[in-house]
Amino acid sequence: GVTLPENSKDLIGKPDIDGFLVGGASLKPSFTDIIIAAVPPIPLKKPKFIKVDDIEPAARGVNIFAKVIKAPTPVANSEDVTEIVVGDSTGTVTLSVRGERAKHCEVGKVFRVQNAHVVMIKGYIRLSVDKWAALKPADEDVGTVNEEKDISAVEYELTNE
Repeated sequence: GVTLPENSKDLIGKPDIDGFLVGGASLKPSFTDIIIAAVPPIPLKKPKFIKVDDIEPAARGVNIFAKVIKAPTPVANSEDVTEIVVGDSTGTVTLSVRGERAKHCEVGKVFRVQNAHVVMIKGYIRLSVDKWAALKPADEDVGTVNEEKDISAVEYELTNE
């Protein structure tokens, strides 16, 4: 039969039809409609936000809301890396931020950090905000920051287990 944008959704839903052999339709602008009908969009997942004290040494895809408690400071011997201390009601962590994104981080403001990952530097946790991570202002209430528990001040030891 003929595959058209109008019938492709019905055809792909039938048992024993796994795809289409498309000829001249692939040369027409409506070809994208056939593809969209045959390949359903993947729904986006809602991010899961954790508290600062839940961050572990091998963590990836870390999402937190945190308040800036120490202004951005440039890292010695680095051109574009800045460290910012942030925290929530459970503790504090040091962010390692590349590029110009750190300039908007002012003490007292709350930020949303998404898709960050932990980098161990000399045995200490740094939450890396690289080009794949988001660092955006947020309206979340993180409460009073617990400055007594600094997870970036805890030294971790590598083991072979």
